[in-house]
Amino acid sequence: MQTVADVSTSIDLHRSIQSSEFYEAAISADETRIDNYWYLGISYLLSGREDDAQAIWFVPLSVADSDEIDTFTDELLVILNREANYQAQILDFEKAWLLRQHLWSISPDRIDNSLQMISLASKLDLLAEEQLSEWQIGNLLQTVSIGDIDEDLLKETISIVLKNIHTDLGLEVIESCLQLFGDSRHVMISKVVVAAFNLFCQQKTGQFAIRLVEVCQRLCPENIRVYQALVLMYSDTGNHDRSIAAAENYDRLVSSPIDKLFASYMIQRSSLAAGDWQDGINKINRHWQSLEQVVRDCPQDLNREQILHLITSSVFLAYAEDNPRKYRSVQNQIAAIYHHNINKIASDLLLIPSANDCIIAKQQGVLRIGYLASTLKAHSVGWLTRWLFKYHDRQSFQVFNYCVNQNPNDGFNHQWFRDKVDISYYFQNSPEQIAAQIKADEIDILIDLDSLTLDISCFVMACKPAPIQITWLGWDATGSPSIDYFIADPYVLPDDAQDYYQEKIWRLPQTYLGVEGFEVGIPTLRREDLDIPADAVVYFSSQIGYKRHPDCIRAQMEIIKAVPNSYFLIKGKSDAATIQDFFGKLAAEVGISMDRIRFLPQAADEFTHRANLAIADIVLDTFPYNGATTTLETLWMGIPMVTQVGQQFAARNSYTFMLNAGIEEGIAWSQSEYIEWGVRLGLDRDLRDTIQGKLRSGRTTAPVWNAKQFTLDLEQAYRDMWAKYQEQNGDRSIVDYSHN
Repeated sequence: MQTVADVSTSIDLHRSIQSSEFYEAAISADETRIDNYWYLGISYLLSGREDDAQAIWFVPLSVADSDEIDTFTDELLVILNREANYQAQILDFEKAWLLRQHLWSISPDRIDNSLQMISLASKLDLLAEEQLSEWQIGNLLQTVSIGDIDEDLLKETISIVLKNIHTDLGLEVIESCLQLFGDSRHVMISKVVVAAFNLFCQQKTGQFAIRLVEVCQRLCPENIRVYQALVLMYSDTGNHDRSIAAAENYDRLVSSPIDKLFASYMIQRSSLAAGDWQDGINKINRHWQSLEQVVRDCPQDLNREQILHLITSSVFLAYAEDNPRKYRSVQNQIAAIYHHNINKIASDLLLIPSANDCIIAKQQGVLRIGYLASTLKAHSVGWLTRWLFKYHDRQSFQVFNYCVNQNPNDGFNHQWFRDKVDISYYFQNSPEQIAAQIKADEIDILIDLDSLTLDISCFVMACKPAPIQITWLGWDATGSPSIDYFIADPYVLPDDAQDYYQEKIWRLPQTYLGVEGFEVGIPTLRREDLDIPADAVVYFSSQIGYKRHPDCIRAQMEIIKAVPNSYFLIKGKSDAATIQDFFGKLAAEVGISMDRIRFLPQAADEFTHRANLAIADIVLDTFPYNGATTTLETLWMGIPMVTQVGQQFAARNSYTFMLNAGIEEGIAWSQSEYIEWGVRLGLDRDLRDTIQGKLRSGRTTAPVWNAKQFTLDLEQAYRDMWAKYQEQNGDRSIVDYSHN
């Protein structure tokens, strides 16, 4: 026969009326059974009679002696906790929340209950920083030891705070939770670092994310993921010295050739982002030797993280030297090693079920196009690709976006991308999940807009989730065997480029990019504010520190020296002290006084930056890595510019954009010609006026400003690629797109 206590563990307490009657009768039958008072109070509580619940609980406590009070209270707490767990188990979170609130009011120092309250508050969308403060979560966590709290509960608490409380208190709670992990602390800290980096990439609370990784560094200073994240986060927020130090710490902690190669890459990234080219060429040359060694070793057993690191390791070669035959050969071999290792660890990758089945039916005669990018936001790629999405033929194409490490609530993305496609997905660093979703969506043609700038995108493309895969715009080609085509035009690659590209180069008829122009704000720069005479010739250069090759700067200094009454304005993301010291040394070599050089802060936004370009008479491009967005902004503003044309993709962007904007003046084929054009434009006001006139009239006629025609050209390329794929694969069951 069951006792009352036994029955209470199985009775459905949220049948509150029946439960209340049951326990009222039980108490009438035997007033000495203390647990009946606890269960009756719970039944009252769950039926909304909170005052009655507290009153019935007080009955046994009011007559208990001092030794019994603690025992009775502990019994009540155990039963409240058990019933709260049951209510949560049956997903009645409101009742569980109510029970835990009362448990807390009786015993506010029970940290396990407080952590459960965080979980419930999150589920009920009630969580606020004020609650964490009221519950004294940080202080309570300091009073317990490793092993006292279930690690799954700690993990859940960290996850919830990471999503919701981006404040000092949030940091305190996460740090206190992390300190309570035992042998698994290293693994947990790695997960927190990844989550913090995702927050940072999505442009949410960047400083909180950095401080959180710094907490992880203090708790686990030998964790290499900490330094990987800090290199990028510090660099992107202008903390260049710290970025360099983090890269050096990573280098200190790793030993394998691939890890050392990635350390070398990070040291280059952090140093060149600061504009520190003092030893930049030597660093890149040493890195080149490491790349060649990897090619010779041809490693076949890399782990997942090493594979991801390998593919991006050659990025900075293009900044140092215009020699695509040399570095593309190595890049293609690196990509082949990468692809081989990806296949080894991901042979069953595309069997992973997607998070979402495609909810849009596939239409006969309509191509499915997918765009993979981390940059469909207020970023150079975002500003330039938006017109394609505006003009896409939605009758002939179903368009899918696969956004990586982006904020789904980003207004720019909504305006230009999310609202102009059939489906937009938002993923964090989860290439397997992305690839599975692309496969599930039955994408016909997948276009990567990131290329070597993002290892996640490279991983996805290597999995070959779509039958046709393309690299376009975001960078030079990866060299991966999984990429079918690289989009170009008649100018951005030389005629013999196919000799050293793994991908098939697909040249559009006029330009590989078309835009409708740029929004322009109100200028904030005036010559008098910069102490520049009204009749002076003003040269301008706006580029990130990576692009400030010393040979190019020397050429720019020669131009300034040769043009009387000329000034040079320098703007771009880099370390202010480093870049000023660097320019100062090169100016001294040429014999230029620093009073002819001005260093400008970053503009408040892109609109102001474009407006401020009007202060310039001539813009000087960089080499061997040209501008792209900056070039188009310059041309749109009608400002003459000088560019040096090379052989690599990065050294020909300004060339193709200038030709497609309707001008040839300022295009140089050597450094000496670059200097000649720079001097000539500085001395010849009439020539500058002529170029400005051409650029302004070209706004309505030039190919680069005809985004609608560019979209038609790219869409025809998609159709032709698909027709070729069908022909090669003997598939005649689908409409022939090549003549639509």
